[in-house]
Amino acid sequence: MLYRCNHASSSCQNSSLFLLCPSLTVYAVSNTVITGEAGQSVTLPCFYRVSRRRDISDMCWGKGTCPNSKCRDKILHTTGNRVTYRVSQRYNLHGYISYGDVSLTIKNVKEEDAGVYCCRIEIPGWFNDIKVNVNLRVVQGNGQDAGG
Repeated sequence: MLYRCNHASSSCQNSSLFLLCPSLTVYAVSNTVITGEAGQSVTLPCFYRVSRRRDISDMCWGKGTCPNSKCRDKILHTTGNRVTYRVSQRYNLHGYISYGDVSLTIKNVKEEDAGVYCCRIEIPGWFNDIKVNVNLRVVQGNGQDAGG
């Protein structure tokens, strides 16, 4: 799957790789590139399907690629439908968490915010977690690369 989108001062590209294992479990590894403008807010997309209330999962956002478990350098964590930890008030979830929209909004983006972020949704069972790596590029107001 490959898609591109533009939204306000953010743009993104997505590609997903699906691996089918002998146990017929499907693992998804997704990589997205988002471009944000320094000094503005940027939203890093992350969604999962919630059909029933019991499908609401704990999740975390961390800096760096998704490790085998949990989040590295955790910046935000939810238990079900509410944020229980955030490293700074610059990080927020403005979507409907209980409907599976756990997209991360970073206020006042800075050059040092550029890099890879991990969105990890905890799904019960072995190796079932949904892992989304999002690469944030930060550009100056004139469109020149500031980092990433």
